[in-house]
Amino acid sequence: MFAREAMPDVIAPGQNASGFVLTHREGGAKFVRAGFVSLGQRFEFRFVIQLSSKLYAAQNVDFNALPSAGENIDLAGLRAKLEALPCCTSNKESNRSGDPLNLVIVGNGADAIFPFIERGWRLDEPLDIHSVLRTISAFIFGTEYTTSPISPLYVFGRPQDIALQKARNNISLRNHLRVWRAPFTVEAQGVWVGQISRDIGTKLTTQSWSFTTHRISPEVDQDRYYLLQDLLLTGEAYRFGFARGVGLSSPTNPRTNLGFDPYVTDGLRVVVFLGPRQYVTDKVEFIDWERPPP
Repeated sequence: MFAREAMPDVIAPGQNASGFVLTHREGGAKFVRAGFVSLGQRFEFRFVIQLSSKLYAAQNVDFNALPSAGENIDLAGLRAKLEALPCCTSNKESNRSGDPLNLVIVGNGADAIFPFIERGWRLDEPLDIHSVLRTISAFIFGTEYTTSPISPLYVFGRPQDIALQKARNNISLRNHLRVWRAPFTVEAQGVWVGQISRDIGTKLTTQSWSFTTHRISPEVDQDRYYLLQDLLLTGEAYRFGFARGVGLSSPTNPRTNLGFDPYVTDGLRVVVFLGPRQYVTDKVEFIDWERPPP
């Protein structure tokens, strides 16, 4: 039946077609890329299909209700804004610092999310009875959970707008990131400020509903570089650079996050501009603001 009703591989000019396509089982939202070829030219359309079931935490965020961009700035203005941001995320009360804000993504709509999906990053589920039970099961049996909840951290007075993760086959091991839409744009594009770190295990805690929490790798700059490499491989990153703002954290004087995990960093934020076109890696523009130490 599926072979008979599948979407045809070739659709003739001026014709319509419909049919089944294969996707993962989870509901929530589907990220669709449709490519067309005409007279030697290739056109691509990208869109998100919202399903009736809201699987992902980001689907519960009213993006229209977020503070609107107060101003549109140029590159020099962006550098100044990023250097003036807090060094780190915080708890809800804003009286303790969390993971360092070492990531900035510039892009609008689908341009800002599809490169992550293409490289295997997954959205997280909200914290509810379903995800609690599934998380506990994954912790006990050491199994994978590729859309497991990501705990809230705070920037601009609110928890993350979007969280993404690239999990391994064990729930204790994953790369994950959180981003918040900034209250300004650059060159008429959205700015997303965030943090990325890598979970390397779990530990007991009284501060979590499951009495466990993840431990992050102390080398957070490695995770920053990993994401930069991941986005460059998509061909959709057309400009990148590094900005100050995090502050130095050295092996002899490390800072800690909300879970009291120490981390070290050169104090820079990676800034990546994303667009729909395909860019050859050696043609990507480098913004010569700061250079990480060798």
